[in-house]
Amino acid sequence: MFKEVPMTRELNRLNDVFFKYLLGDEKKKSLTLSFINGILNRTGNDLFTDLEFLDKELTPITEAGKVSVLDIRARMNDGSQVNIEVQVCKDPDMARRSLYYWARMYSGALHKGAPCRSLMPAISINLMDFNAFEQYTTCHHSYHVHNDETHDILIGDLEMHFIELEKIRIGDIRKLRKSEQWIAYFSHQCSDEQREVLAMSEPAIKEAMNCEMHFTQDEKLRRKYEIQEKARRDYISMMYNIEKGREEGLEEGRKEGQEQERHRIVLSMLQKGFPYETISQITGIPAEEIAAIAQSQARPIKE
Repeated sequence: MFKEVPMTRELNRLNDVFFKYLLGDEKKKSLTLSFINGILNRTGNDLFTDLEFLDKELTPITEAGKVSVLDIRARMNDGSQVNIEVQVCKDPDMARRSLYYWARMYSGALHKGAPCRSLMPAISINLMDFNAFEQYTTCHHSYHVHNDETHDILIGDLEMHFIELEKIRIGDIRKLRKSEQWIAYFSHQCSDEQREVLAMSEPAIKEAMNCEMHFTQDEKLRRKYEIQEKARRDYISMMYNIEKGREEGLEEGRKEGQEQERHRIVLSMLQKGFPYETISQITGIPAEEIAAIAQSQARPIKE
């Protein structure tokens, strides 16, 4: 019998299956609105009041171009687009990757022959389960395009948010701002008891916790969740072995060795039956590269 995921902090709320169940469902878009408005500190007349979930795949520029698949992508009631990305494994190119996705989302909204003035703001929200900005002690960093001298914003169309979940300092749970409440909810730093306190003061968090109960009672979702968790654990273990090998002095031929190890990791996960999409989400390796590795081995692999 399939083991039920316990309703404790052991539930990984950044798991791709759970995260999309919680914030990527049309039936629960009020939760997505609460999350987006909270993270962006929107209040009053600035609040987003509705959204439409969009296709997460960004069409490549050319037939052979790179395909970008986003976690959650939505068009808000004012025409702005919002992309929510989750990263659980450290990515040294996180900033470039996020900017690339933002650029594709922004430019992709301009239809052929349409004037540039029809472009609408694009907002990127990145939840990271690791520290990527060592120079900062706070957990939430936002970026815009502005003048280097006066700091005037050139245009408000670019807005990027990076949230390092490990850095949140919860303190008095009852005094957290809306954005901090959502950050705390997803962070491993937050205990179940603290989430219960959050739920008493924030209806959206209470609804999210009710969704957790329904999620753990759905056998198909739990199975998908466990597959994703196993893939993540395998990847972390493999990456640990790579780092351990480096520390032991395997520096000669490092680049070639890294590429070989990259292929080995993909092949190992393919042989264990993980689909391309799951491997790509866990490792950050594009699906087309995974397909090429699979084809090079001349064995049928599950897509």
